[in-house]
Order: sequence, then structure tokens, then C-alpha cells
Amino acid sequence: MFKKGLPILLASMLVASPTFAAKHDQAKHAQKSYLVVKKEEAKKKQLLAQKKKQELTKKKKEEAKKKQELAKKKKEQKMLKNKLAELNKKLSKIELRLNEISTALETLSTLKEQQVEPTTQSEQTTPTTEEATQPINEQDGTVVTTPEQSTEQPAVTQADEQDEAEKQEELDKWIGKLISTSNQLKAVKNEIRALEKKGFTNVGDVQTLKEKVKMLDEKVQQNKKKLLELL
Repeated sequence: MFKKGLPILLASMLVASPTFAAKHDQAKHAQKSYLVVKKEEAKKKQLLAQKKKQELTKKKKEEAKKKQELAKKKKEQKMLKNKLAELNKKLSKIELRLNEISTALETLSTLKEQQVEPTTQSEQTTPTTEEATQPINEQDGTVVTTPEQSTEQPAVTQADEQDEAEKQEELDKWIGKLISTSNQLKAVKNEIRALEKKGFTNVGDVQTLKEKVKMLDEKVQQNKKKLLELL
């Protein structure tokens, strides 16, 4: 009986021992600390993984944004290239039309100068003798008096009127073409301004276009001046 109860007694004494209790508490605390550390490490790993995921997402967004900006820039450059080619083509046509108008107006101006030049006609000499101015009757030798004949001609003939009408019609035609060409040039100016508003102000090709427009505008003014001289 005593032998059977001895282990129980020893166990109860051991539990009641301060040394055993201290060791037990230390083991329990160590286990608890281990769990806390593991939990903290797991939390740190989770936060690190989350941070890496956020950075990766941010990086992907930045790369996508850069790709979009690059695609937009390429699209704008292609648009600008096509637009510049289109405007150059328009200005070339305008230049050809203005040259055509200039040539026609120069021809009309030359014709007008030739017409306004006084035509030098030899003056008819007036006879000093009556025999030279009046016919003589062959039978009796008497002077036959004849009524004076008017030498004046109508100032404007039907042919002259038709000629003037044709000239006016020709002038009207070139006036219409000049107005149309001037309007086309204004449209090109507006398109260049639109390009500048989009940020293409300092592009070399745009500046070249502006210089060409300025030159053609001067030619328009020259043709307008020539037309006024012909009217």
C-alpha cells in the first residue's frame, strides 16, 4: 500500500516544488514566445509579400502607362507626318494656281498697255491750192463745190464693245480664281494653327510650312494689286 502510494506522493511533492514550477513556467513562456515570434514572422512575410505585390502592380501600371504614351506619341507623329504631307500638297497646288493667275494677269496687263499707247497716224496734208481741194468741171473749167464730208468715226464700234466684254469676262474669271485660291490658303493657315495648338509649335516642318504660306500670301497680294490696275 505504501509502495503504491509513494509515486503519487513524490509527484505531488514535485509539483509543489518551486523549482519545478519555475521550470514549467519557463517552458510555457518559451513556447508562448516561440509562437509569438512565429506569428510575427508570418505577419512580416505576409506584409512583405503584400508590399512586393503592390510594387509589382505599380510597376506594371507604370509600364502600361509608358506603353500607352509611346503608342500615343507614335500615333501623333504619324498623324503629323501625314498632315504635313497633305498640307504640302495643298500648298503646291495653290502655288501652281497663283503662278497661273500671275501669268494671265501679266499677259492682260501687257495687252492693255499696248492698247492705250497712242497710235501714230500720219497726218493728212491739207492742199494749199483750190484745185487740190475742189474738183474742176472738165467742160467749162469751173470749180464744182462739193459738200464737206465728215471724217469722224464712231468712238466705239460694236466690235470694240464685244472686245471689252470679252476682256471683262476674262478678268472676272481670274478674279474668281484668285478669291478661291486665297480662301484655300486661309484654310491651310487655320490647319497650321490647329497643329500649333496641339503642341507642334517648334516642329521644323511646321515652321517651313508657315514660311511657304507667308510667301504665297505675298503673291496673292501682288495679284490683287495687278487686278486693281486692270479694272
